[in-house]
Amino acid sequence: MGSICDSYKDDPRFKETLRLVGDFWTLRIVAVLESEDLRFCGIERALGDSNPATLTARLKKLEQSNIVTRREEDGDTVYALTTSGAKLVPIISQVHELSTEYIN
Repeated sequence: MGSICDSYKDDPRFKETLRLVGDFWTLRIVAVLESEDLRFCGIERALGDSNPATLTARLKKLEQSNIVTRREEDGDTVYALTTSGAKLVPIISQVHELSTEYIN
């Protein structure tokens, strides 16, 4: 029987997903959007330490990857999680649980 690694090591979709989810900003942005849809400035404020150019680039990448969606509302752009993006929320909870258990 092969290892779990054998089933995904050559899968380009898996590799791209790891790159996306492993990015410092991805899970933080998903966590911020978990409870409510936000405008850019709301995301920026919730993160607290983001560079606007970096945040813009990450939101664009997450939109292209179908993790977030954006819509125009009263002249402002509002960001929300897609169904795929919402599937990352339990992963964030697991990562947080691991961090409290293993990182001193």
